[in-house]
Amino acid sequence: MHACLEYLTTSQVNCTERELTTKAAFNFSDTVSYRYSQLPRLRPLGHRPCRSIAARHRSECPATSTSMLTSEAQQATHSSPTNASLKERTFDLSDWSQRDWATGHINHKEHVGGYWIDVHGTIPPELAGTYYRNGPGTYKLGDQELAHPFDGHGFIISIAIKNGKAFARARFVETPEYKSEVSQQKVLFRGSFGTQRPGGARHNAFDIFMKNAANTSIVLWGGRLLALFEAAQPTAMDPTTLQTLGPDLLGGTVKPGASFHFGKVANRLSEGLFRALRIPGRKHGGESKLGGEAVTAHPRYDPDTGRLVFFKFQIRLSFNPLTDGVALLSGKKLPLKTVITFFELDKDGNEVCRLEHQTPGYTFLHDFALTPTHYIMVQNPVKLEIAPFLLGKVSAAASVKWIDHRAAEVHLLKRSVVEADPASQQYQTLQQQQSAAHSSNSSSVEHNGHADGMCASGNGVTVVVTDGSSTSEGGVDGDQASGHPVKQHSQLFHQSGHHVCEVEPGFVFHQGNSYYDSDTNCMVIICVRYDEFPDFNEQAAIQGRSYVEVDMAKQPVAQLWRYDINMADGSHQQQCLCKRAFEFPSVHPAYAGRKARYIYGGAALHPTQNLPVQSVARYDLQTGHMQLWSKGSHYFMGEPQFIPRNKSDDPGLSPLEQRCTSHKGSHVNSAAQAASTSASSSSCDGIAAGIPEDNGWIMSVGFDAQLQRSEVVLLDAADIEAGPIAVLPLASPVGYGIHGTWVPDYYGP
Repeated sequence: MHACLEYLTTSQVNCTERELTTKAAFNFSDTVSYRYSQLPRLRPLGHRPCRSIAARHRSECPATSTSMLTSEAQQATHSSPTNASLKERTFDLSDWSQRDWATGHINHKEHVGGYWIDVHGTIPPELAGTYYRNGPGTYKLGDQELAHPFDGHGFIISIAIKNGKAFARARFVETPEYKSEVSQQKVLFRGSFGTQRPGGARHNAFDIFMKNAANTSIVLWGGRLLALFEAAQPTAMDPTTLQTLGPDLLGGTVKPGASFHFGKVANRLSEGLFRALRIPGRKHGGESKLGGEAVTAHPRYDPDTGRLVFFKFQIRLSFNPLTDGVALLSGKKLPLKTVITFFELDKDGNEVCRLEHQTPGYTFLHDFALTPTHYIMVQNPVKLEIAPFLLGKVSAAASVKWIDHRAAEVHLLKRSVVEADPASQQYQTLQQQQSAAHSSNSSSVEHNGHADGMCASGNGVTVVVTDGSSTSEGGVDGDQASGHPVKQHSQLFHQSGHHVCEVEPGFVFHQGNSYYDSDTNCMVIICVRYDEFPDFNEQAAIQGRSYVEVDMAKQPVAQLWRYDINMADGSHQQQCLCKRAFEFPSVHPAYAGRKARYIYGGAALHPTQNLPVQSVARYDLQTGHMQLWSKGSHYFMGEPQFIPRNKSDDPGLSPLEQRCTSHKGSHVNSAAQAASTSASSSSCDGIAAGIPEDNGWIMSVGFDAQLQRSEVVLLDAADIEAGPIAVLPLASPVGYGIHGTWVPDYYGP
């Protein structure tokens, strides 16, 4: 008790009326119940040094679709129960400091041996497991600041919890690039998001081997902890010590090297040319091999089969450095396509099946959704301007350009997972169909020979290669036409067992939840959408400015959207659910892949402005009401991690309830754990099991800019606005991170 009071005392800062100013001019799209306090309210102590306030706001999102969806939130009267003591008010965060936010971008300190955390509050005794989080840990090398934090080397923190105690450890992902750059304290490799080697274009030209930052996400599978970076291959680590074990190709499923493929002959010629040019980065541990495959940082867990589902991609470009070099300099557009391959691993890490999908032009795919029947991906309306990138003028991200007025496309790729017994008639039939598919050169199948599963399409014909029916034009730039208008009925719908639906132009990074609604015969997709692709040119590298100087008002706002795709005729409805900036969406894992009421995530404090994540949020899809908790305008937060309440040892629960609450083996990041733990009603239906959606906790890492201190906060998912039930201060600041995962196993001392 004394230690907790001392922590609260040292944490206290002034709570001013200026931070709570009312502005009646604002209109809002979400009804918000908001607790704003400068200190975490540790409920065991009942300590609240700053007053709590709440706000309820209402307005409609602008009509942004030819056929807007009348949501449950709109159908409701927005008259959700209110507490008489809650005041109607808005928030003026004019004192929000970009300098405060910038102070979180500092080089991190390792704690290799780890340490016990002085817990403030109470960790529930039934909470046991390990939280991992990945994110950039280097922001400066020598005298050079990185142009974008996503170019920083991966830094893993682990918080192992058992019996109300917590043990922390923190280490860098020691890739070959990390070892080289840290030992010499200078930038030696091109970063994907803006960081170039010193010396201008001539020191970066023709270097397409981007640094594997290993900084985006983390997943535990097959006994190995995998640090993921979507522009490269995974890196394996020890789950207890966080020692780096080396590159991991997932049992040979993934090809090493840069994810560009020019053709076998052109690849060899290009590799020889790159060696002859003595590209600086290649002399410091980099891999100068072409024809590799990059792996998503958003794998999805399927509790029905116990598999982990990934996708990998490769950019195939018809380019010969001997014949096309001059043409490239003159602005010639080169034919390009993106090959995206979904593949599934069993619990031991063996590949069970795969489905390959090809799209003309360039496809930027960060995340996808998984249901019992489909892989769901959104093809964003962007193009790749390859010439400036190859010539060393801009980074890979800066070469991705938004295409005005072109529709985005939702791809529904049929997924039927068949548990295959080699002796069964069904398996033999699938094998025969596989052979027929190969011989007819229509759809081809790849199966690794394991007897524990195959992938099949809904019509019973095994599918691995599909030709994308994308509206993107061929070629690198892919914007030769004036663009495709958004249609209510998509002409591209349902071709070769592959559904494509054009929706309004927008950019989707993260999926929240997807499910099939049998009442409307629609596939429902809840995701975070931006009006357009963020402009990485504006973000420093080209203009010689630091990322922390970015003008956030000029960047598109991340907002929660809903799409309803009619599975019969391809018609669609789409709707902005709330205007508030919202990211890292997730649901209770037992409800992923089915209709859920609550979406958890991180949100901005201001209801309309594009500001960083500074609060934990819970959005009610039925009423439009949003709960928020924040420590204040000086406080910044990372991705909220939903942790299901583990009651698998409770004899009063049925086997179904035990499975849905424990999720043993669901060792994936929060997006995967939440948005794609798709299950049938016979296996893990949260509704059928009677499990409340808010039955669990929310864990997130917060950074207090005034105190220069990071801490892990633990909240009750059923009562976000009540504040943390426990705070775990860390020994040194760890910034904001990107994605994390919760493992229901203890990996501490």
